[in-house]
Amino acid sequence: MGKSQTDEPVNDLVLEEEYAGKPIPHHLRRNWVSTAAIYSGMCATISWCMSGGGLISGLNFWQAIISLAIGILVLICFIYVPLGKIGAREGLNTYLIGEAAFGSKGSNIVTALVVTAIPCIAWYGIQVGLASGAIAGVFGMGPVGTGIMSVVFGIMFVIPTLFGQKGMAWLNYVSVPAMIFIILYGLYKAISIAGMAGVVAYEPAAPATLMWGINLQVGMVVVGCAFISDYTRWQKDGNGGLIASAFVGMYPFPLILTACGMIMAISAVGLGVADPWNPVSVMIALGLPAIALILIFLLQWTTCVTSIYSSSLALIKVFGGKRWVWSFVSAIVGTALAVFGFINYFMTFVTVLAAWVSPAIGVLIAEYYFVSKMKLIRKKGFYWPGLLCWLIAGLIAWKVVFFIPAINAIVIAGILYLLYHKLFAKAASAAAGEEIAQ
Repeated sequence: MGKSQTDEPVNDLVLEEEYAGKPIPHHLRRNWVSTAAIYSGMCATISWCMSGGGLISGLNFWQAIISLAIGILVLICFIYVPLGKIGAREGLNTYLIGEAAFGSKGSNIVTALVVTAIPCIAWYGIQVGLASGAIAGVFGMGPVGTGIMSVVFGIMFVIPTLFGQKGMAWLNYVSVPAMIFIILYGLYKAISIAGMAGVVAYEPAAPATLMWGINLQVGMVVVGCAFISDYTRWQKDGNGGLIASAFVGMYPFPLILTACGMIMAISAVGLGVADPWNPVSVMIALGLPAIALILIFLLQWTTCVTSIYSSSLALIKVFGGKRWVWSFVSAIVGTALAVFGFINYFMTFVTVLAAWVSPAIGVLIAEYYFVSKMKLIRKKGFYWPGLLCWLIAGLIAWKVVFFIPAINAIVIAGILYLLYHKLFAKAASAAAGEEIAQ
């Protein structure tokens, strides 16, 4: 790339704005290391400790490790690589790519609301709940005090997003050092309490299947992978680089952090913790100092601003208006979820994500690779075949639990979409829109 992309950060914002609605030209593309670095940073969050605690609620240590490794591999093979390839070939973001499968208005519903805004607002409620729980744990507050803290933090956390990415950037400087401190200290405390022999010998009170663990893992990350085109659109089109960015960006941090979260959660379960997926409960049980809980508060702040920023952009895509207005609206709804204890539904939330985000991916893949033969043909209005296939596959994945529901949803949605075009509307896709010229 030229100097404008690497040496003058201010120009990155200009380029982002300029190419928000059109393909990024090849001379501005980056190598795969950039995408891998972005995803490594996204994976370095305390949420992976939640994932580890969630896994050991139904699996023993080695089963959880296996389900984690398989879950990430599933994400890479079924979501990251095929969607990332579309972004790298076409140079367009997720919302515009979605117009090929759902139409310009239909993409607002599926990719903007279901895949982006609703999960981000719900995630904001979970993260605010974690942050308020951490501070409440430091000062020994009860439910009322925790609720008040949720309101205070729910309003506070949205402020940096009002100033855009520059206002958010300073928070990220504390993330990695804080994460390293929390994980290493928590790991030391956990092993000193239970010992590795106790961790390996752990058996859950209510055993679940390996498929359950894989689906939980997929549900944790499916939204992040569904956005992959937003980043690979800046990447040079090449299968080798795409696969390299997937494995380098997706595997190291999740494996390490989730394994550490499992060890801490197993030790906390031995001390009577009933919700091992909640890192605040785990760390209080392990006797971590107040500074660790305060650092959790800061880490959740960095996650919250990202959620609100993405949500506000998605809502502008759907309804128009100003970003700061939708930032406040998103924060208010998310704060209300935190006050009413939405964090207690974390496991259910992950399951729902896996069921409803995944079929959108299946429709996108079927449209691009099998119906339009690797041409991006965007459509106007609502493209009902795509919307109905997404809806039917989502309902099946949500209500009929077998194998890996998230993968079931991708496959079912893709097959339904392909069958429709084979049987009833072979030329419908081409007739409904036009190919985007590079």
